[in-house]
Amino acid sequence: MMGLLTEVEQNNSRNKILYPLSIGGEKTLILLPGSGENGGQGNSDFNELATNLGSDFSVYTANFPNELDVRKYTQEIANEINNNPNIRSFAVGGFSIGGAMAWHLARILEEKNVKKFNNKLFLIDSGIPDSTDKFVEDMIAGNTPRVAIAQPLSVFIKNRNGNNLTPDEEKQIKNFYTLEELNIFKNYKGVKDNYLEYVGSMFPPSSEEILRTAKDSNPWIIEDKYDTTNFETRYNVKPKEIKGETFEKGDVIDYKDFAERDTKKKIGLGRELTDGGIMGPLKNVEVISLLAGQKKEGEKTPEEIDNVKSEVNNVTNNPNSRVEVINAQHNNITSSKELVNKISELF
Repeated sequence: MMGLLTEVEQNNSRNKILYPLSIGGEKTLILLPGSGENGGQGNSDFNELATNLGSDFSVYTANFPNELDVRKYTQEIANEINNNPNIRSFAVGGFSIGGAMAWHLARILEEKNVKKFNNKLFLIDSGIPDSTDKFVEDMIAGNTPRVAIAQPLSVFIKNRNGNNLTPDEEKQIKNFYTLEELNIFKNYKGVKDNYLEYVGSMFPPSSEEILRTAKDSNPWIIEDKYDTTNFETRYNVKPKEIKGETFEKGDVIDYKDFAERDTKKKIGLGRELTDGGIMGPLKNVEVISLLAGQKKEGEKTPEEIDNVKSEVNNVTNNPNSRVEVINAQHNNITSSKELVNKISELF
């Protein structure tokens, strides 16, 4: 049965890359996480997924720093798998940037003819690019900038002061990627006649001024640019160039800055070779792309889905490879029950 990790198991995993999130299941998944502000954190991305997969699955994951050699890192993971008798028949997978890493891991496992690898690779809203530069280009192009945000005044003031928000307060911040979406929001019950809008040339005045003029004690504050008030505290992890810019322009600057600080530090992330060529496709590995069917601004288009199908066919020769569309967005797909059902079905 799946159970809690013992102290001995925890001690044994401390000096290794892989660590278990759940144990005791006959089916084993090794999942590599996406990248965040402080590198990849497997437990953050996959704890809920491991729990929802239930007692049939054992789930191992890993963390990684912002800067690493991807191919060396995945080689070390492959060595750990070979030397771990508790890992029996298993599949590999990865979320977001972790999917590219998982492709390299699958390549190594295939080359080494690791018998307990079941030759299945789950890409969770992810893929493997021809090059790291191509990955960066696609990442920036695929992240639509916002046109505005809205938040209750209480959250706005706390945010403006640079105070940490609770998870519930974070959820109250609404991001809009089209003007149509924003206009619909402004006509919601409880929002109509109960918002203060600062768009165009205006910045929100002082919080004290807003409190004096607000008809409601906690109206929605709608803004379309990075507030300059207390900027160095509120946006201390973002590039200074976004100060005072609209979200439509500033978000793109922020995405590019993240790519420079993070994505481009992942050496060997893509399929590029030193001679200018690219690594060939996997031969026997079945790639199962579990694609988030929605993006921030709505459903993905048939063309976007077809592009993923083409990429999957390009990275493996296995004819059973497929794309399954999950009713989720990138930021919540790993907690999707539909994702759990697909992995259980297709393992």
